Amino acid sequence: MTLITIFIEPAILIITAIFLFFIITILGNYSKTEKNLKSVYSFLQGMNKKEISYRFNQLDEFMSGNVYTSTTWEDFKKALIFPEKLYTASQSVKNSGNYVPEVYLTVDASYFFNEETLIYSKINHKFIQVMPTLLTGLGPFFTFLKMAIAFTAVNFSANATEGSLNGLIAGIQMAALCSVFAVGYSLLFMFIEKILYNRKCKKYYLLIQKEFIRLFDVCTSEQFLLDLVKESKIQGSNTEKLLKTLPADLAKAVSKSIGEVTTPYLENILYSLNKLNESMDKGTGGDVVDKLF
Repeated sequence: MTLITIFIEPAILIITAIFLFFIITILGNYSKTEKNLKSVYSFLQGMNKKEISYRFNQLDEFMSGNVYTSTTWEDFKKALIFPEKLYTASQSVKNSGNYVPEVYLTVDASYFFNEETLIYSKINHKFIQVMPTLLTGLGPFFTFLKMAIAFTAVNFSANATEGSLNGLIAGIQMAALCSVFAVGYSLLFMFIEKILYNRKCKKYYLLIQKEFIRLFDVCTSEQFLLDLVKESKIQGSNTEKLLKTLPADLAKAVSKSIGEVTTPYLENILYSLNKLNESMDKGTGGDVVDKLF
């Protein structure tokens, strides 16, 4: 039994063809996944945390247009908040001159962008996990099939017994090789699949997670509500102080208005009346006002 004889055996050819088909399938799926995830990673690399507020529409269009991230991105946006300024941020860096984030994430990015959402749901992961089992299962199937064929070919007649036994032994050997090839291809497939997955898929999904962690500061919903309460208390305190000082400020404003506008105006009227009175006195010889009354 030579190598050529073994490899041209129909059962082994079928097992080999299925093995190659599985390898080509995962290679195509992983290459496509790598291409899409790499484009996402490259785009996120070009973003800066300080630019998120005014480049968010650009980020939204890109993530929504990528088939690998569109669905996950819609869920991710629901976890974002866009406060003008949070209390903790404004108090901690108000005087330090550091950057104050304008977009916050309420849930860790790994909850949305993970293996399940970025890879498994795009590569038919369940079928890939079944492939080694299918290869292994082909071994016993073809083994018993070859053995059954070998036993049916046995001839116990006096002249053909020796040749029949030789054929039976050769058939059993080939049947055993079917199992050997099936198990060997299964182990080889798992080894190749893990290498391809780590290099083409897992590498980039981890990098994408890091980029989202870099771009978005996490603020939990509880912390955000607490910040709003603190900010509300500060605004209430400022309003109360303003209301307390309002009467005094109003009185000062009225006094100032009277002193600067009304008093000079009244003085001008009195001065004019006095001048008029003097003129009338000269013309009539008496106080015109006294004569009227």
